[in-house]
Parts: sequence; C-alpha cells; structure tokens
Amino acid sequence: MLANGDRLFIETRDAGNKTAMFSCVEVTSGKWLVEDKIFDEPWWVSLGGAAGDVLLLTVYTGTDNPDKKSVVAYDVNAHKVLWYRNGFALSETTSRYVIGQDTRNPGQFVALDLFTGNLTSSTESHLADSQNFTVIRPFHYEEATDHFNTVGNFLQTRMGISPLRRIEYLENNGLIIISAFVQESELANYLLVFDDGGQFLLQEKLGENLKGVALDTFFIFSGHLMFIKDKTELRAYTIL
Repeated sequence: MLANGDRLFIETRDAGNKTAMFSCVEVTSGKWLVEDKIFDEPWWVSLGGAAGDVLLLTVYTGTDNPDKKSVVAYDVNAHKVLWYRNGFALSETTSRYVIGQDTRNPGQFVALDLFTGNLTSSTESHLADSQNFTVIRPFHYEEATDHFNTVGNFLQTRMGISPLRRIEYLENNGLIIISAFVQESELANYLLVFDDGGQFLLQEKLGENLKGVALDTFFIFSGHLMFIKDKTELRAYTIL
C-alpha cells in the first residue's frame, strides 16, 4: 500500500492463482480510478512508488534473483502503460522524476523522467522534491507485555472484551483507536474507537473465523480512518 496526495494505491495478492492486483482510490470522493488491475507479469510484480497520476511497479525479471528488476509506469487516469525500463531498481519518486539504480551498473544512481522514462542529466537537484507519504499506522503490542496488559485491562473494564495475542493501538486527533483479537467460536477481530476521555464512539467487526492475527489492520490517511472489512471491503471514516 502507498499513499500520494489524496490517493491510496493498493496491492492485493492471490497466492492460489499467482496473481497480483493493483487498485487506486481517491479517498475524499471514494472513487476508484483503478480496481484490481492485473498486468502482463501477473505475479512477480509489486508496488514501487506513486506520483500524481502515475503508479510505478517493480517487476522481478529474474525469479531466482531478486536483484534483477525492472520498472513499469502506469497512468491511473488514462489507464495505460506510459513506459517500461529494464535493469532498473526503483529507489524513490518525485513529482517529476523516478530515481534508482541501473542494475547493470551496481551503485550507479540515475534519474528518469516520470512521464517518458527517459534518462535525465543529473539526480542531485531532484532529490529534495521527493514525495512524502502520510499513512499513519498503529503501534503493535504483543500479549504479556506491559502495554498489551494496560490496553487489555481498559477494554475489559469498558467493553467486557478480553483481547489475546496482539493489540494494535493509535492515538490520533483526540481519538483512541484499538484493534483487538478475541476468541469467539473462532478468532475474531474488532476495531474500537474512543475519545481521549475514554468515551466509546465506534465498533466494527473486521473479521471472523480467522486463522491467525494480522498486522496493520487499520491506518490513518488524509484525515480518514481506513480498514479492510472481511478481507474484501475497504472502508473509511472521516476524522473530524
């Protein structure tokens, strides 16, 4: 997952079918610019970066050697590939440039034009323009640690919930946001929101009949609390 401006870029992998799918959503409008796009290389590909309308993907051209990489630039508005460059390991993006290493000459950093993929003359002046991704993720508290016990006691007192294995916790904009795993007939995951005075505000059941606990079950992006529900639905609440 990557964030850029008001856009969230999402990678979803289906190990059974060996496919990687890519989506892009405008958070404030809820509009999907791209949804579950599969590229010519369906599996050995991953999110690399994003700038404006351009999604950058890393393609692993040697499946037995992760150092063999290429990059694909895809326009999420025009729904077309802009360019492809073989032998390139992406390092960072800016509003105009893609910076990385020429893998045929290890240690040599070069800059490519974001829209054409053409080499530019210098990278030094472009680095200061690098994009800042503002996804805020929770802290992870493992069972039997002090932080886990403190938050667990709070949930037991306020909600009658006895969490296990892992708690995810975040304080943001006057809110306390907690993701807890509990034992029902099977393992289930709940998202709970309180104000900073401990007043209960919101509960969402993120999943049930789970095989294990997950990481980063929620996050904050562009003034929204976001999470995946039942492994299929992206939901967002505006944080006022």
